[in-house]
Amino acid sequence: LEFRRVLELPLDSDKRAIIFAVAHFGFFMLNFINVSYLVLVEGIALRNLGKNFLHKMCLAGCALQICSCFTSMWRENINDEYNAFWSGGGTFFSNFGFALCSSAVSVVWFHASKNRIKWWTITAIGWLLFHNVNSVISYMQWDEKHFGPFRPMVVIAALYQSIVMIYCVVQVKKGAIVVNPEAASKDQFERICLTMIAANVVAIGLTLLNMPMFKYPQTGWIYCTCVVFCKFAGQMDFAKTTSFGGVLAAFKTEGTAGEKTELLV
Repeated sequence: LEFRRVLELPLDSDKRAIIFAVAHFGFFMLNFINVSYLVLVEGIALRNLGKNFLHKMCLAGCALQICSCFTSMWRENINDEYNAFWSGGGTFFSNFGFALCSSAVSVVWFHASKNRIKWWTITAIGWLLFHNVNSVISYMQWDEKHFGPFRPMVVIAALYQSIVMIYCVVQVKKGAIVVNPEAASKDQFERICLTMIAANVVAIGLTLLNMPMFKYPQTGWIYCTCVVFCKFAGQMDFAKTTSFGGVLAAFKTEGTAGEKTELLV
């Protein structure tokens, strides 16, 4: 299989379609593994999924990205790379998936806020609107720009999630967030976050090669790092109060301000 730059592959050629299809299959498989892990390991084996609201959001986000990858593989299978119907659907699914994952990690910003659920809910709605507006713009400008409006969303999601992880590490070092040693030591948790940040940076860097095989599978790392981070963040006491019921009551409920937060098992 050739690792070639996009510009070196003639549009509508079988070779281009095959390479893009295989690259998207790699992206598909990473999210298939994410979903399988969340359902089989976290859900059935450990029975933690029901208690981790952030992992539920990751599950929905990864499932939506699987749908997006399917539309991409379908486009390449029929060798119609810029098919408006399948491309529009893929953009919508992917934008929605990134919005859910960015919303999930956002709970960390409000770990000490007395109205943490309210502010998190507003932030989540903002991400959903931001990404879905992008889907509409992509659809409206499809004939002129194709995937142009959508591509920056991938970088934005990766950078944003990395910034949240950096913030979390800083708060752990300051003692504002206390890591329960039964889950991981302070040093272990910091290394986990730094490893996930490095993976996101590498994924963004590889996209600059403009080679499908070093672009689409690595984009799946953004979902993988989010799943790993949310395994721990979703067990923090401030995140454990976040749920569908909690969101519905967000504008009526107040938490406790200025407290230290713990990572609970």
